[in-house]
Amino acid sequence: MSGYLPEGWAKTTLASICAHRSGSSKLIKGKLHAEGRPGLYQGFSASGPDVWCDSWEHEGEALVVSAVGTRCGKAFRARGRWSAIANTHVVWPDLEAIDLDYLFLHLNNEAFWVKGGSAQPFVKVRETLERPFALPPLPEQRRIVAKVEALLAEVNAAKARLARASLILRRLRQAVLASACSGRLTEDFRARASRAAPSAAGLAEALRRTSPAAPGPGGDGGATRLPASWALCPFGALVDNHDGRRVPVRSTAREARRGPYPYYGASGVIDWIDGYLFDGDYLLIAEDGANLLSRSTAVAFPASGRFWVNNHAHVVQPKAGVLLGYLEMLLNSLDLQHHVTGSAQPKLTQAALNGIPAPVPPTEEQAEIVRRAQALFALASAIEERVAAAAARADRLPQTILARAFSGELVPTEAELARAEGRDYEPAEALLRRLRRG
Repeated sequence: MSGYLPEGWAKTTLASICAHRSGSSKLIKGKLHAEGRPGLYQGFSASGPDVWCDSWEHEGEALVVSAVGTRCGKAFRARGRWSAIANTHVVWPDLEAIDLDYLFLHLNNEAFWVKGGSAQPFVKVRETLERPFALPPLPEQRRIVAKVEALLAEVNAAKARLARASLILRRLRQAVLASACSGRLTEDFRARASRAAPSAAGLAEALRRTSPAAPGPGGDGGATRLPASWALCPFGALVDNHDGRRVPVRSTAREARRGPYPYYGASGVIDWIDGYLFDGDYLLIAEDGANLLSRSTAVAFPASGRFWVNNHAHVVQPKAGVLLGYLEMLLNSLDLQHHVTGSAQPKLTQAALNGIPAPVPPTEEQAEIVRRAQALFALASAIEERVAAAAARADRLPQTILARAFSGELVPTEAELARAEGRDYEPAEALLRRLRRG
């Protein structure tokens, strides 16, 4: 607590205006009821009100604090008949001196508590409650609580809107990919092109002739509706596969081989190594892992320059007339569940990858698709950065609000209001003296 006190506030300790004791060490979480039913009473563990007891130890209002563990310093309101079990601490305020909700704002702030331990942190209750504490007059405490709750509600609403914005941006990216790889994104481009503009049919036929072993379209290929100038052919016909050049290196061996070259796995760079297997522009495609279905990160991603790849990512290069950027978008737009095998460890085999039906536009349109999609992605990324910055500011706001509240800066003081309204008020120091006499 700083040396400055707002007018009407008093310097005291919570120990002088609150009673406290540890939760019952006889009540062990694993031996209590996990669900409530008639005849049982709420119990508070270090995780909160998540157990039920056959009898109750306390009645009325108090605050139960998580005293041990990862949530130590988290506070919970208790009302009615209830019990506090092992690893908790109960605090009863003198309600004539301090409002329960005002006390909750302090105790529910983990930064408020003095703590000890590292592997198993715990709150130092006595040391915390005996520190100097700035006490406002009781009416001012209640106004502070009302203001803080209103402001925190606004912060939570803003955070919810920001979370929805992030979800919308993720959906926008998928919509752009779907539109790009179905022809919708470049409808106007085709409309402006002359009737003599090249078709992808010749390109597809040439690619098939260079890859006679590639499987034909299967699965959902027959249901694909494409622009007339597009063609559908198996993915394997569009690329040269270099999986045979991959070499996995154990993490222990990589530790002795640290170097300047990126070492790629199924989801991107996972390490750095002293040598390289590839030099040029390639497309890497996840071969296994849950991300093939969950799609939390891109399934396909480019790799350029000199790099190493383990056996968890396919390595391909597009053939003439096919753009790497287009193939990247295509694979990231697809639902791969019909091409992936395994459930505990999903896998996209080379044969399954080669057989994926791939819509192919003419080369010029591929370039236009990549240009337009990348422009939209750049816009989405700029918005995403602003949303992330706003979310970071919103995460800091509660502590800022509380700091202002506990220094008398959030609402007019009781002294200021009393002067403005031409009335008397009871300063916190006078309140404490009265309670000590009574």
